[in-house]
Amino acid sequence: MTEFRYPVRALAGDYARAGIGLLVTLGPLLFVPASPVMMVILGGLAALFLAFGARTALRQWTVVRMDDAGIAADGLIRAQIAWSDLEGLALAYYSTRRDRTRGWMQVTMKGRGSRLRIDSTIDGFGDIVRAATRHAERRGLGLSPATMGNLTAMGIDSHGGDRPLETTTGGPANV
Repeated sequence: MTEFRYPVRALAGDYARAGIGLLVTLGPLLFVPASPVMMVILGGLAALFLAFGARTALRQWTVVRMDDAGIAADGLIRAQIAWSDLEGLALAYYSTRRDRTRGWMQVTMKGRGSRLRIDSTIDGFGDIVRAATRHAERRGLGLSPATMGNLTAMGIDSHGGDRPLETTTGGPANV
């Protein structure tokens, strides 16, 4: 059984964003008399930053375990999918820039009423995606064009194996 965790270094930015957001929204409420409208607006924004911080903490406490039988996430929220029950696989890319040069990926697996989402900040994300792709292929699951394109971007073929990355000259890339 292999275990995967979200490293603190990968979550540090999210913790910082949540903390700064809380400081910016709650700070004025604590030190400056505000109108009821401003209290509602700032309070609502503070609630969003608090929820974001809580979500980040949930990811930090989550341990993903994978073996030949399936994959499971253990933490405050638990999910488990046996590979033999895998019913759906999607790999999405979320860009943080207009030119799509920065962002993160998220793999979503479905099976027997369970859904498991894992984002690319987890250590071993590529191994998880390769295994899920292999099992999806064995079960004959169709993958969307977006998922296929994202697998290609990761250097993974539709069977869950590594594919050589190509340069514009047609040879393997030096990665």
